[in-house]
Amino acid sequence: MRTTGVRLKILGDDEIESLYGRPHFTDDERLEYFVLMPTEKAALEQFHSSKSRIYFILQLGYFKSHHLFFVFDFPDVEEDARFVQRHYCPDFHLTDLEITKVTRLRQQGVILDLFHYRTCDVEQRQALAQKAQQAARIWGSGSVRTKNGGKAVVRLPTERSQPTT
Repeated sequence: MRTTGVRLKILGDDEIESLYGRPHFTDDERLEYFVLMPTEKAALEQFHSSKSRIYFILQLGYFKSHHLFFVFDFPDVEEDARFVQRHYCPDFHLTDLEITKVTRLRQQGVILDLFHYRTCDVEQRQALAQKAQQAARIWGSGSVRTKNGGKAVVRLPTERSQPTT
């Protein structure tokens, strides 16, 4: 079969942004996604500066919503950051959200642990690619391509703790 280099476009830009873009929360959604469960509060304790704590809570809330991580600057998330600052660090004067890449990646690891995700090793990634290729064969004549350098994560089933009141 000959291909023309034209890709099938199933989702529009707005739909792609809705699925994969950073969430834009309403006030009610901020209350839902930025409230911390007891295990999340305990995890927060390992971050010492108010700025890194605020960044952690933002990453956690966005992960709860989309199960993705985002890199963001203060102007991009100012409303969310101010909300978190008022609720968790009221005496802190927030002017920026600059944290080191090491801290951001460590926070992401903590969040993955909280949700019982883990990174896949090479064997697991190959097994997932094989299953995806089998699914593609079942649902059509498409093929699946994988990249070796990216991290894949899988979720282990567990119960989620209840929020504190």
